Amino acid sequence: MWAIFAVALLAAFRRRLRLRPRAWRIGHMVLAAIIVVGTVVHAILIEGTMETMSKVALCALVLAATMKVIADLRVWAKRPTSR
Repeated sequence: MWAIFAVALLAAFRRRLRLRPRAWRIGHMVLAAIIVVGTVVHAILIEGTMETMSKVALCALVLAATMKVIADLRVWAKRPTSR
């Protein structure tokens, strides 16, 4: 929950803090990954109507999709500057 608040504040004060685009991307991606991991842990811990195996499978798919997005965006890679 605190990561959601942090990403909202980061977005709200992005211009005031004068964040560079690379710093913004990295900060946003780190907070998004924390939100996804926290959500998966929370979902695993909840006792409800969903079976354990289907819940674990769904959470694994969510984690795999998040890792693919992070890998595809290559947030950590420096982008060439246009001249």
